[in-house]
Amino acid sequence: MSRARVIVGLVLLGVAAFAVTAYARQVPAGQGDEPAEPVDVSSGVQWPDWADLAQPVDDFAQEIWNLSNEVDNMNSNNQQPTVSIDANVRAFLATIRACEGTEGQPDPYRVCFAYKHVVQNLADHPAVTGEWRGEPLSVLQCAGAGLGPGCVSTAAGAYQFIKPTWVKLRNRLGLTDFGPVSQDLAAVQLLRECGAFDRLAVGDLAGAVTRARKTWASLPGANFAGQGMRSMSNVQAWFQQAGGSVA
Repeated sequence: MSRARVIVGLVLLGVAAFAVTAYARQVPAGQGDEPAEPVDVSSGVQWPDWADLAQPVDDFAQEIWNLSNEVDNMNSNNQQPTVSIDANVRAFLATIRACEGTEGQPDPYRVCFAYKHVVQNLADHPAVTGEWRGEPLSVLQCAGAGLGPGCVSTAAGAYQFIKPTWVKLRNRLGLTDFGPVSQDLAAVQLLRECGAFDRLAVGDLAGAVTRARKTWASLPGANFAGQGMRSMSNVQAWFQQAGGSVA
């Protein structure tokens, strides 16, 4: 790769990251009742179409995927990536939804913690619009989250974003609603921030889980008090069912 192309690529990456840093972050989730049976994420996965994104976000989002491949090539002495970054990230998002228990619900993107409320208005997070005030956590769960007794969880959506995390991401990314595309973009940003995205780029599922488990308490090894965790065998099965590749 010529020096000029590298410079141009890095400039584009900086612009794309600033304009779209397109994706999100949350505190321990994995909260709520465990599904009776593992969720088969190989069927019924509804991926938002990039074409649904308003200009110029769709162009920047696509450019991020392209530039991610370029950066991966540069970091591996111009060797082609061994896996599809796009496919692995999408598969990991499906895996997170399965771990969080939202994937098996009629609409994962409208799930609220404890499954007692279904989001009606996707204009924003339900704790922001005021339609839902959250659900109380047990004393053990509050302690596990570093909070005192009587704390409340506002975890909502497919990736169980709590209100403060969502507001931070919404403002940072310029998201205009709480719809599926916005939630997916926010979740990918969380993967970038915790370092899981880079591990997925090389097919390192275990490494991605290790980096993401401080964000999603339902992932193996998170060990947050009062939070249920999935097994690594379930995670790998869901990941591969959703089209992910392990190097």
